[in-house]
Formats: sequence, C-alpha cells, structure tokens
Amino acid sequence: MSETAEFPLPADVTEEERETAKREIGRHTTVTEAKERVVRFEGELIGQTGPIWHFQYTRMYKLPKGYLVAAHDLREGIRVAFADDPAKLSASFDQEAVREFIDDELRFRKVLPDEHRAEQPVS
Repeated sequence: MSETAEFPLPADVTEEERETAKREIGRHTTVTEAKERVVRFEGELIGQTGPIWHFQYTRMYKLPKGYLVAAHDLREGIRVAFADDPAKLSASFDQEAVREFIDDELRFRKVLPDEHRAEQPVS
C-alpha cells in the first residue's frame, strides 16, 4: 500500500494529544509525518463521521495489515482502535450511538455489506 492518509488534529490540540495520535497510529502502521495539525501515515481513508456523543469526529482507515479508527474525544483526547476486520472497528467504543455511526458510515462507503438491503427474488 503506497497511499498516505491523514488524521486531522483539532485547532486546540495539545502536545500530549499530538503525541498520543502519533504513537497509537504508529503502533499499527508507518507514520510518515506528524505536524502541528495532522498526522500522516501509510493507509487509506475509508470513512468519517462528524460530531456524535462527545466525539468531535472519527476517521476510519484501511491499513496495509488491518483497519483503524482514530477519533477526537472532547473529554479524553485522541482515541485510536485497530481491528483486523472492518466489522470489528466499532467494538472498541462503549457508546452505542458511536458504534452505530461508525458501522453506518462503513456500510454507506460499501466497506461493510448493507444489512438492510432487500433480498433479491430468486428466478
């Protein structure tokens, strides 16, 4: 995989949050650059959500060996979760609404199958 993905950092990011993003993303893929407002790494953006619960935003990525979700939690700072299967990405979030947003975005982007799709009639 030769694509470079970006995880945006909030305008009021702290040095601790920046280091957390860099360290936690770097546990699962190669970080190519970490600047004041962005962490760049080997991967491909596959989805994103806006504000939900106390998460300002989440981003979902396909990595060379798995999948990653990175989020800015307004209370806890930067959160990063890894899974070998995109269907498992949302499992690391306790809040049901957050899990639903992540799964819905992955279905919308066709990363996960649409479970609500009507069955095709058999001919």
